[in-house]
Amino acid sequence: MRIRVGAASEVLELSALALESKRYWGYDDDFMERCRPELTVVEHDVDRGMVFVAENDVGELVGFYMLGDSPRPELSMLFVSPGAIGQGIGEVLVRDALSVANSRGWESLVIESDPFAASFYEHLGATLVGASRSASTGRTLALYELNTG
Repeated sequence: MRIRVGAASEVLELSALALESKRYWGYDDDFMERCRPELTVVEHDVDRGMVFVAENDVGELVGFYMLGDSPRPELSMLFVSPGAIGQGIGEVLVRDALSVANSRGWESLVIESDPFAASFYEHLGATLVGASRSASTGRTLALYELNTG
C-alpha cells in the first residue's frame, strides 16, 4: 500500500468511497442523505494539500483521510473501502495523518468520531476530550484527541 496526496480529479470517487464506507455500518438511506454534505470531498481541500489517498499494490483506492485546520487541527475524514475494512488500512492512515500533522507543527489532532469508530480511535490511544453535535444528523458524537508526537 502507498499513501499519496489526493488529486482534484478524484473528489467524486473519494466522496463515493466515504458514503460507501459510512453505509457499511448499516445506516439507512435517509440518514445517508443527511450525511452527504459532510461526506463530500471538495476540490478546495484537495488543492490545499489536505487530502491523502491510500492505494493498494495494484493502484486501487482503498481509503483516504482529510485534515482540517479551522478552528483547530483535526482529522476531519477517515474512510476505508468496505472491502478493505479490517485489514489495518485505517491504522496506517491515522499514523500517516499524525506524521503529516507533526510536520506541520500541529501538536495534536481532534477527531469527531462516529459511534462505530470510537473503539478504533481508543485502540490507537486517542483520549476522549468531549462531545460535539453533528450538524447533519443532530447526534451527539464523541470528540477525541490524538497527540502527534
